[in-house]
Amino acid sequence: MEEHPVQDQQVAIQVGSTDLTVAPGSAVVVPLFLHNTSLADGPFELTVGGIPSNWVSVPAPVIRLPAGEQRQTSLTIQPPPAPQGRAGRHQVVIRVASQETPQQAAEATCTLTVAEFVAPGRIGLLLAATEFPVVPGESVAVPLVLFNQGLEGDVVNLAVEGIPSSWVSASSASTVLTPGQQQEMTLTIRPAPSEASGAGRHPFKIQAASQANPGQVTVAECILAIGSFSRFRIDLTPQRIDAGTPARVTVENQGNVDEVFTLTLQSPDDGLVFEPLATQQLHIPPGEVEMAQISAKPRSRPLFGGEQVLPFTTHVQAAGGGTRNVNGEIVGKSLIPSWVLPALLVGLLAIACIWVLAVALGGSGDGAPTDAPAATAAPDQDQPAEPPPDQPAEPPPEQPAEPPAEQPPAEEPTGMLLPGMPPMAKQPAGEGGQSCAALTPWLVIG
Repeated sequence: MEEHPVQDQQVAIQVGSTDLTVAPGSAVVVPLFLHNTSLADGPFELTVGGIPSNWVSVPAPVIRLPAGEQRQTSLTIQPPPAPQGRAGRHQVVIRVASQETPQQAAEATCTLTVAEFVAPGRIGLLLAATEFPVVPGESVAVPLVLFNQGLEGDVVNLAVEGIPSSWVSASSASTVLTPGQQQEMTLTIRPAPSEASGAGRHPFKIQAASQANPGQVTVAECILAIGSFSRFRIDLTPQRIDAGTPARVTVENQGNVDEVFTLTLQSPDDGLVFEPLATQQLHIPPGEVEMAQISAKPRSRPLFGGEQVLPFTTHVQAAGGGTRNVNGEIVGKSLIPSWVLPALLVGLLAIACIWVLAVALGGSGDGAPTDAPAATAAPDQDQPAEPPPDQPAEPPPEQPAEPPAEQPPAEEPTGMLLPGMPPMAKQPAGEGGQSCAALTPWLVIG
């Protein structure tokens, strides 16, 4: 303990230790011994300099000491936790002064080192913390303090071992330190957002090497606590499938922990039936890929019509959080294809046309021409006989031109026999073995 009285020994103060070390967020108690060396009683006030006032607490800032009395008291120093409480060395000045005569005061000094890790040696290294939590894809700052405890200047080089160098960046890879100088630096660690950044505690080392003396290397052992993160990718192949045809749902775990994924298939108005069940679970390690085979068909099919396209959604949710969706379509067909009805109508139309044609041809099967009127003999006249086949027909003799006599409208025209034709028996019209049309060349209408 050291005593530092001033101003004619009116008051004296002693501290229990001149070299104090405290980790950020922790507290250190500093014992103090006060002595009123004057002949009069008096109130004495304690003050602390060199560190923020909110770090310091005392039982009572003003202490009454009778003349000649000694008393022990204390003060507590508590820096804030990291990262607010940063590593470093501070010169702390503790002062006690009489309230009645402030010039009557005494002081005591001590060195306060704020750090969780202290590496002594020619190149000193201070760390406010040795464990740093981080999530892949995010970054964590590692503040540190380098100081030169040698008698000459030096260049200090920093390096990190135990984690990929691509994760680490520094405000400066090296720094120049004069004797007794300290310099604060910051390392930034950002793990890659992939399965390579495995969740858990990963030890690593921070090395500070002297350039002037390469053999002098200060090493700080630390822990990088990588948290878990969930990320995945899904794919549906193909996205448009026929009813009953299988498709593949691919899930890739891009996180850094084992993950359970819940696969759910949904369709609007529950119009599809899925096989296997509409809900499945996949357990996938980090960096691995799993496939699920699915198929679906409509719950009901129309009797007639073309293709029926029904949408559906593949919904995948990770147990650690996060969801992904991919849409697809099921193509269904009607019970009776759309081409059957037109083909049936065409067939019926063809049958109808054939029937009409057959009826038309059957009605004219007697061989009589329909475009020439048949001449018939009157029922009371003899029918002219056909001329012999070897005798050419002769035209009737010319008659003298006479004015036509008016004929009663009710009388039927009579035929005349040509010379040489045998007489024919009378037959009713429409009877006999010959048609009227065959006799027309032998008839002359009178």
